[in-house]
Amino acid sequence: MEQDYRTTFLVLEDDANDALLIRRAFTNAACHAFVCRNTSEARAYLVGAGMYGDRARFPFPDIFMTDLRLGDESGLQFLEWIRNKAELRDLPVIVLSGSATAKDIAVAKNLGAERIWQKPGDPAVLQEMIKQVANEFCAGNGHFAHHVNEEEEAMRRR
Repeated sequence: MEQDYRTTFLVLEDDANDALLIRRAFTNAACHAFVCRNTSEARAYLVGAGMYGDRARFPFPDIFMTDLRLGDESGLQFLEWIRNKAELRDLPVIVLSGSATAKDIAVAKNLGAERIWQKPGDPAVLQEMIKQVANEFCAGNGHFAHHVNEEEEAMRRR
């Protein structure tokens, strides 16, 4: 199988509807995404365990996106696990949550999250948000510009 060199997102989203919307949003982006529905699957993907050891089919992600509220553990616990693994420590992370508190935001920032966004209730807005981040990251040099966006600033003021 030929290696695909497009930018790869790994998304951890346990809500089936949001996972579907996120997959759709990446469809027309200049990158691709793999969506894991639980932390066990995301861990296996990140460390290349089992079927995820085939990096031609499951490339190491360029960026990781997670919800905060997950069924089996919190997104913050998972982010802490990432930061404690030397081989994952520099992986850029976006936190996307519908229920982040000021404390959650502070902890995520302290753990090195690149962006923290409020997950919108409107599916169309969620898709547009995902398209925006995909296009920003994939069309550029594989890095985010380090600026505070309006969404982050609004979440901080809460």
